[in-house]
Amino acid sequence: MHEWSGLSRGRALAITTARDPREFPVGLFSRDPVPPPNQGAGTFMWFADHDEAADFMVEVVPVLLLDPDSWPDFDDLVETTRAAVRAVPDEGADPMRAIAALGQRWGGRADFVWWGTFAEMRSGGSDFGRLVRMQYLESIDDPAPDRPVEDEEIDALLRFMRICPF
Repeated sequence: MHEWSGLSRGRALAITTARDPREFPVGLFSRDPVPPPNQGAGTFMWFADHDEAADFMVEVVPVLLLDPDSWPDFDDLVETTRAAVRAVPDEGADPMRAIAALGQRWGGRADFVWWGTFAEMRSGGSDFGRLVRMQYLESIDDPAPDRPVEDEEIDALLRFMRICPF
């Protein structure tokens, strides 16, 4: 059972977004689905591991984004989501591949952008991680915009990630 299990969807989301990625190093980032180019407000959510992130994606995200009574394919969507996300902790599947599969299945009902680790974010291990890191370094006028974020910069990076709309 997770800290957010059994709570309202809003409270569960608030818990995961308020977490410190130094303690909860696995992250998800999604945007509000809006017409292209999908630039709705984004949210970072942080988890202890890929297993907890997968559970959140199955237990909370569908009811957070959709009214089960309004979508005739809701149960199928949950099962498709379960299969895609559980493959990450259970089979070692690539989290970004799972996100891509979810994007195809969910279509315009959600905009899943990133699933990875805070360590990857700091070093730019994914396109989105690199974007976040480079925007942070640009915001502090760093002359080396493609370097890893150092330990002493983590607090500033976290403040930046909370206010910058990605």
